[in-house]
Amino acid sequence: MLNIQTRQEGNASVVTIQGKVNFEVTAQLRDVIRDTVTTLQPKLLVINLEAVSFIDSSGLGLLVAARNSVDKNNGKLHLCALPPQVKKTFDQTNLTNYFSIFTTEQDALRGA
Repeated sequence: MLNIQTRQEGNASVVTIQGKVNFEVTAQLRDVIRDTVTTLQPKLLVINLEAVSFIDSSGLGLLVAARNSVDKNNGKLHLCALPPQVKKTFDQTNLTNYFSIFTTEQDALRGA
């Protein structure tokens, strides 16, 4: 089961995800991210992955699409708090260099 929460922090939108991000839940997460980007058009979208226990290729593809969508709106997408097993997946797929990844949510919000 996937738990998704969204909130505003100034000009930034924060999406916090808890659970496994796989093919079964990708559509649900895609809808939340799309609605957030379309409705709020944030200058910064922070996706907090601290409580994500697993991410598969469909989840990675969704994050790539989210970054492209945010880029088209002249915004930025920051990922934060990747657990070791999720970070390993990003490293193995060479996506670590594609995304701006931060240790904490506060760092991601500051762009530090």
